Amino acid sequence: MSDIDERQSLSEAGDEKGWHRREAGRVDIYNRDRYRVRVIWQGNGAISGASFFDNEMYETYTRDLAKVRTWLKK
Repeated sequence: MSDIDERQSLSEAGDEKGWHRREAGRVDIYNRDRYRVRVIWQGNGAISGASFFDNEMYETYTRDLAKVRTWLKK
């Protein structure tokens, strides 16, 4: 597990781009306009996976935190 709190870092990155974050246990849900990103965490340093939705339609899934960061840059 990483010494860095990746969960907090991702939250801050999302805030900078105007994403609204809701935390539900191990899951963070980011919403902005028609987009939604759902991230499942293993602690605060790694993700189990994440899903990207456009207009409530499932688009893609990843286990790569770097990919989630690109989604939040939209």
